[in-house]
Amino acid sequence: MSCTTKNSVEKSRSQISKISLTERTRGTNRIFTIENGKLENSTNGNITSKQLTENDWLKISTLAEKIDTENISKLIAPSTNRYSDAALASTVIIYKDGNEYQSSGFDSGNPPAELKDLYTEIQRVIETKKSR
Repeated sequence: MSCTTKNSVEKSRSQISKISLTERTRGTNRIFTIENGKLENSTNGNITSKQLTENDWLKISTLAEKIDTENISKLIAPSTNRYSDAALASTVIIYKDGNEYQSSGFDSGNPPAELKDLYTEIQRVIETKKSR
């Protein structure tokens, strides 16, 4: 494949630039932001960051590409514990082609089926153990 053809193919593919997972409840506000090469964690305003492997980013961005971002805000959560503060209220935000796509809210640890693989991989990367 020539360089010109390769560049055209790469430009025609959508581009995931960043993915965020937010988890909130009274007294707790966590935002995990994943970009190529970096994971930033903001917990109640305290920010830490760590390096990610290229493989981690590739796996997460590949899983995010499979999600229908146009309808991500319409996904139905399988549980509603976040309504009574029994679970953190979570959302996934995918930054793609200069646009921001935010999922509907769901209970931490129990995402809609369409987000399960991505959510599980994000949890693995941020090394957070969730109880069910």
